[in-house]
Amino acid sequence: MKNRAKNNNMKKNKVSVTNTPEGWFYMSDTDMTAAAIKKALADTAYAVEYWEDAQVLEIVLGEHSSMDVEVMEPHLGEEEGDAFLEKHKVQFLCYVTFPTEAYEAAKSVMEHICGGIGGFFCGDTEDFTPMIGVSV
Repeated sequence: MKNRAKNNNMKKNKVSVTNTPEGWFYMSDTDMTAAAIKKALADTAYAVEYWEDAQVLEIVLGEHSSMDVEVMEPHLGEEEGDAFLEKHKVQFLCYVTFPTEAYEAAKSVMEHICGGIGGFFCGDTEDFTPMIGVSV
């Protein structure tokens, strides 16, 4: 499991050739747990591993790729990032990673989650783009 972001240290990822960030955030203005994300995917064919104590999910995207979702405190430890969280009233924050070549499958998962429980995904980039979701 990759651990790309910590509570007080937001990593600024380089954008790959496909313009897909290496890391993403899932943000919601609702207080929830990783179980809500797992439940949002219950009506899909995606296999989901859930570690409740760690608040971590692994969503299988294909034969050789997965999306890792790790719940973190809704605090990024830097002025611009925390202002973004405040502006969007973020109460629930996850760090999300997946191989950039699996972007299309990951995008489908992200859209399904947003359609089921709201919130939005955004790239771990200087300007939090690209953004995916119904709440943006």
